[in-house]
Amino acid sequence: MVIHPVLLIAIPLITAFIIPIFKKYGAAIAGGAIAFNMGYAIGIFFHVYSNGKIYETIAGFNPPIGIFLAIDSLSALLALIINLFAFINFVAIGKEANYKFSMLYLLAIAGSTGIVITGDIFNMFVFFEITAVASYALIAGKKDKKALEGAIKYMVLGSIASSFILIGIALIYSQLKTLNIYDIAARIASMDAKIKWASFAMLLTGIGVEAEIFPLNGWVPSAYQGASEGVASLLSFAPSKAAIYAIARLMLVIFPFHATYEIALWVGVITLLIGELAAFMQEDVKRMLAYSSIGQMGMILIAFSLASQDLKYALIASLFLIVSHAASKSSLFLLSKSEKMHGMASKYTGIVSVLSLIGMPPLAGFWGKWYLMLAAMDEKLWLVIILIFFAGIVETAYFARYLHRSIGNDGELSLRYKAAMAAMASFAILFGLLPLVYKIASLPLWGG
Repeated sequence: MVIHPVLLIAIPLITAFIIPIFKKYGAAIAGGAIAFNMGYAIGIFFHVYSNGKIYETIAGFNPPIGIFLAIDSLSALLALIINLFAFINFVAIGKEANYKFSMLYLLAIAGSTGIVITGDIFNMFVFFEITAVASYALIAGKKDKKALEGAIKYMVLGSIASSFILIGIALIYSQLKTLNIYDIAARIASMDAKIKWASFAMLLTGIGVEAEIFPLNGWVPSAYQGASEGVASLLSFAPSKAAIYAIARLMLVIFPFHATYEIALWVGVITLLIGELAAFMQEDVKRMLAYSSIGQMGMILIAFSLASQDLKYALIASLFLIVSHAASKSSLFLLSKSEKMHGMASKYTGIVSVLSLIGMPPLAGFWGKWYLMLAAMDEKLWLVIILIFFAGIVETAYFARYLHRSIGNDGELSLRYKAAMAAMASFAILFGLLPLVYKIASLPLWGG
């Protein structure tokens, strides 16, 4: 069977531009395209797992000139998470979606998927732009004061981020005359040292805005609070995960130097602490979840920063943390549509999601934190371990408060919302059981 990863980008992009012609059926057309992408992403994931990496060159030119797509085990997993959760999320909110929303939703999915499977940095920039513009509009689509405030903050910081990314790319191209990620990696040592580190700083700063890392995440609380529940859920599993993966490729492929890992480690630690402490101080549920997301992104960054030294544990940790956060936060943002957890489905969703995030065994979040601790212990990073434990205590405290306030007898949600939330939360259980069945630490998660 011939696999064409470009379809994961092309189908939602083309469909997005077809939808305005058939406005009345926009949501149905979008749902069909998202369902196709989900199925195709599942097929690609199992193909990569069985046969190794997939490379695809577009437009008839070979790398480093042509547009190049590269999918390894981790990028295949990210593409699967983005498209699978996009489908589940759309099941919940599809009836509320007009044709404009459907079009923007498809663009956000196409852009996020493109970020994780592209093999050159300029196309990564293009996909960041597609994702960001669609996200601005989706947030503002709620059309109230908080939504507009969140969208404007995101747009201002996102525009600055785009400039930084573009400058970083230009600096690399001025020295190496290539945009292919693997070609850059092979020749990065030949760059002038000052220009090399300037380009790294520019790229980290620009992508860091989208990845919600400190101090570049000022837009996050307002954007999540102002967005509708479905859009907040989308932001938690698509753009942010694509961006943190882009930073991982930046560190582990393009700039594989000890200094970059050290920078990422302590940026991750600071992001984790500030996110968790800020979440503890929030009264509004969506702002609490937003700051909690910042903390989780910091933890994922810590895991990626350790991957160069401890490939066995750190990448496994990042896998479980990404799945746990995507599954749990997306379901909790959908649940935030109701002030109380009513019925078994809502209570199941809320409790499972919270337990996974705080690291309760045997859920996915537990394994993420377990393997992260093993990686940190291997490197004798005792201060980092203490700070992660402290952040975990803070996280447990505010989520316990959240459960105490939220479990009640009112706040009924539609069956579609309940089914979607329960499906999302179930992945925290499913992935949590994997280490009990397989020797998960031996899976080929990086490089196919």
